[in-house]
Amino acid sequence: MIKLKLIQKERVNTQMDVGISIIAICIAFIICGIIVAIQGVNPLDALWVSVDTTLFNAYGLSEVLVKATPLIFCGLAVGIALTSKVWNIGAEGQLYMGAMFATAVVMHLPTMPTFIQLTVMIIAGGIGGAFWALIPAVLKIRFKVDEIITTLLLNYVAIYLVDHLIFGIWKNEDNYPFTPEFPVQARLPLLGFERVHFGIILAVIATIVIFLLIKYSSWGYKVRLTGASTQSAKYSGINVKKIMFSIFIVSGILAGLAGVSEVAGVQYKLQHQLSMGFGFTGIIVAWLARANPIGIVIYSLFMSAVITSSEMLEMLMGLPASMGTIAQGIILFAILGSEIFKSYNIKVIIKEKK
Repeated sequence: MIKLKLIQKERVNTQMDVGISIIAICIAFIICGIIVAIQGVNPLDALWVSVDTTLFNAYGLSEVLVKATPLIFCGLAVGIALTSKVWNIGAEGQLYMGAMFATAVVMHLPTMPTFIQLTVMIIAGGIGGAFWALIPAVLKIRFKVDEIITTLLLNYVAIYLVDHLIFGIWKNEDNYPFTPEFPVQARLPLLGFERVHFGIILAVIATIVIFLLIKYSSWGYKVRLTGASTQSAKYSGINVKKIMFSIFIVSGILAGLAGVSEVAGVQYKLQHQLSMGFGFTGIIVAWLARANPIGIVIYSLFMSAVITSSEMLEMLMGLPASMGTIAQGIILFAILGSEIFKSYNIKVIIKEKK
């Protein structure tokens, strides 16, 4: 008789942690390769096309940066919540609300000089995301409602609310479900590399600010202590409710900025299916990065490369576009499965039958 016994590890060093994650991702790619082979495509050819079109092709590399921009914002939004053990599954909805509030500035306020126009849109987008995060914050802090459920369900409310506007009073004159295109003053400047826009700079700035806040500020210390132990935080005199409330607001602002980056940097209008699921992918990014802001940037680029390569494989090799979503799911499950090897030693016990 063979039994497996899990023995808790005392600690896992960084090198082992990273190594196990890399092995898990490699296993995920092998599984993806098998799925690609079933589609009748050589997995090695698909791998080469993926690498070539995302790293050695100007358009592909630029698209990686374009898609990484909202991913960084959403990853930061989920990650900063995770730091205090709050699960914000609502980055997708907060992204939509940020985009909606930014669009409202364009639709209902007079056009202003570019710097003022963009500043007002960014502030409005942050407010939109924060407002949508405020709802689950109040429900959790005041009524102890599980934030996982509320943030998840509010995603769909936000998406349908945006659809209500673009199929209704904000519909373009040609009767298509999107708003009129934004004026030049309401568009984030391009950086001279295909579609890469100023939003990537804002995402990097946000990453640095969040890193410094969490690492060196008194507020960041309170957030980390709350995440480590709520009881310890209370005994230390920290107002845990205020910290949780502030975490929801900051998280919502970051996700809202992802929405601004999409409507003002890429699409130049609010439209149906605005997001490619960036808010949900941001959950994967934050989990892979263990909520580390620098890691979030790295994994955002990685997941963006996966999404971009799936688009290229669809165009060049005829693979279904859903391969990107499948790959994301397999990578997430592989990483989750690898957690057992990070936390436990597995001992095989062989007993002879009597």
